[in-house]
Amino acid sequence: MRISLLFILALLFAGGVSAQADPAPSPSPSPGPIRETVTVSADLPQPIDEVSKTVNVIGGREMRERADFSLVESLRSIPGFRIQQLGGFGRTASIKIRGLRNQDTAILLDGVRLRDAAAITGDASPFLSDITLTSVSRVEVLRGSGSSLYGTNAIGGTINFITPAPRPGPHGQISYAGGGLGLHRFRGNVTDALSNGKFGFNFAAAHTRYTKGIDGNDDARNTNVQGLFLFQPAARTNVTAHFFVSDAFVRLNSNPDTLGALPPTNATIINARQGINFAFDADDPDNTQNSEFINGHVVLNHAFSSDLSLNASYSGLKTSRKNVNGPLGVGFQSASTSFFDGFIQTAAGSLNWTPENHNVRFGYEFENEKYGNDGSTPDGSGDFFARANQSSNTFFLQDVISLYSGRLQLAGGVRAQIFSLESPRFSLVNAPYSGVTLSDPPGAYTFDGAFSYFFASSGTKLRAHVGNGYRVPSLYERFGTFFSSFGTPSFIALGDPGLKPERSIAYDGGIEQNIFGDKGRLSAVYFYTHLIDTIGFGNVVPDIGTTPRPFGGYLNTKGGIARGGEFSAAFNPTRNTEIFTSYTLTKSLQREPQVAGSGVLTTLGIPEHQFTLVATQRFQRFWVNFDLLVSSSYLAPIFSSSTFTTYVYRFEGNRRGDLTSGYTFKLNRDRYDLRLFGTVENVFDNEYYENGFRTAGRNGRIGISFGF
Repeated sequence: MRISLLFILALLFAGGVSAQADPAPSPSPSPGPIRETVTVSADLPQPIDEVSKTVNVIGGREMRERADFSLVESLRSIPGFRIQQLGGFGRTASIKIRGLRNQDTAILLDGVRLRDAAAITGDASPFLSDITLTSVSRVEVLRGSGSSLYGTNAIGGTINFITPAPRPGPHGQISYAGGGLGLHRFRGNVTDALSNGKFGFNFAAAHTRYTKGIDGNDDARNTNVQGLFLFQPAARTNVTAHFFVSDAFVRLNSNPDTLGALPPTNATIINARQGINFAFDADDPDNTQNSEFINGHVVLNHAFSSDLSLNASYSGLKTSRKNVNGPLGVGFQSASTSFFDGFIQTAAGSLNWTPENHNVRFGYEFENEKYGNDGSTPDGSGDFFARANQSSNTFFLQDVISLYSGRLQLAGGVRAQIFSLESPRFSLVNAPYSGVTLSDPPGAYTFDGAFSYFFASSGTKLRAHVGNGYRVPSLYERFGTFFSSFGTPSFIALGDPGLKPERSIAYDGGIEQNIFGDKGRLSAVYFYTHLIDTIGFGNVVPDIGTTPRPFGGYLNTKGGIARGGEFSAAFNPTRNTEIFTSYTLTKSLQREPQVAGSGVLTTLGIPEHQFTLVATQRFQRFWVNFDLLVSSSYLAPIFSSSTFTTYVYRFEGNRRGDLTSGYTFKLNRDRYDLRLFGTVENVFDNEYYENGFRTAGRNGRIGISFGF
């Protein structure tokens, strides 16, 4: 599916910065408690107050009042989260939870994993910047290990964004927003359902474009199309079909580089000073990337009785990326084109049994993933292709026990995943791994346990959680190569087919206290994660059978530890006032330096201190929101094109504040609403750099939305 077709769909159903299909609700007539009443729709639905793990829910109203329109924007205020985007909208985004790595976070779309089989680490990293809030009712966040529930990559946490349920209607919205950096965003959605619930649907499309970007030549555009169809053929049976399509283009810059006189070795940490000892990302006129993914899944639910039901699902996820780079830009660059394609199919089934005080789920999951990498050069000397395939069989069991009228919660789960590999294929006769005898790699086995107790008389909740996590080695880590055209054209092996899964063990415990008659809540959480076995890249590694790895490769290594505390407070002093603030302390260390020779064991990219504040005040139909993020300094690597060495720099943290306000007009006896809104980003015009990449200064945008 090409961008032109998606753009036409976006124009037909145009829309703006609203995160939810439903029109904005009016303020409640009386104050309500701070306690949330939504449900966590992960594997075992239950009220959030009864969940024994650390969970956050970001509602559609909150995202709308902050004028968020991308997934990474909506997560920045959550305790323990480190959000980075290198160069602005559409460019590399990362989500690091509790001092861990980007690949330690699992991304879900309506409960189904989203990850790129062709990514280096097999996670969702290449597409984090491509997910906009096209049709989202809420985002559910689990902080802490969740692999026993959600499978691979859930070492640090899980992010699940949920499509709103169809509403009898019709209902919908059309909106537009535009402003600084050349922003133009259209969005629209429509939903309808039969009053008896037999059929319903949601359909939404959004097109977002920055024609200028940070340096005036950073064109980026993104089109998302999302839908849900609900069919209930019988009273005890329902079928839902979901799809999400993304098509994105971005013009990339060169990476930051070193400047001036450098230390004699990279063992010295350099205090970053732009224009003096480092140069930010420079314009690269012929460096672009096209990214696409198509995700679809079908879910069947059937209730045999009031306490026994069946859930069966199938999902398919196709990903594609095209990178084109020419000779222009900073330093030496040769013209090349690279294609990365991934495909993941997942079929699962489970029985859900809910006897008194229990919620038991037992199931099976089959997953198959395929990886493809093609490349070409103008003279044809570097043309190549590579293909790889792996599959797995998984069994899992979960139980949630609720006692004493729900005040005591006990949760546990186990998961076993067994892998099998197929022989890779390459374009040349002298392909790597041809002398390797493949055997099934080691499996992954995880457990999870959680406890919580709520003291109703004092409004106090205690909780504790322990669980181990894992990450499946990616197909690139197993069979990765690079192509060498020197001498006899050949592939040079980087991977190891026998890599063991990454393993971790995590603990967290905390206390929550309701105050002021449930109009406020205080929370304190201690966390500790030990990365037991990880996958790293070594410069000197053993050969794989008869296949040499002269330029290094992937191998199993020991990881590190991350520990700290998350402290937050939420207040609803009046029915129209909401305040949320948090402070996170993170100590994250590696066993081996991430930059060889530096001696630096501190995890790169992670600030030790981070503070967030979100405050919203409503005045009838008018609202104003202020969102603040403050972080301490952090360490990040910069590769020098002059010495071909990586150095560690210390960058100042950010002091970013965003201000949003708007007004809603009710029309035709409240049947329609017209909403005007505007945002000033980085109101303090704070200049800071993300790993040496520029960030936007003060800029603004305005928008208009019509709902029915």
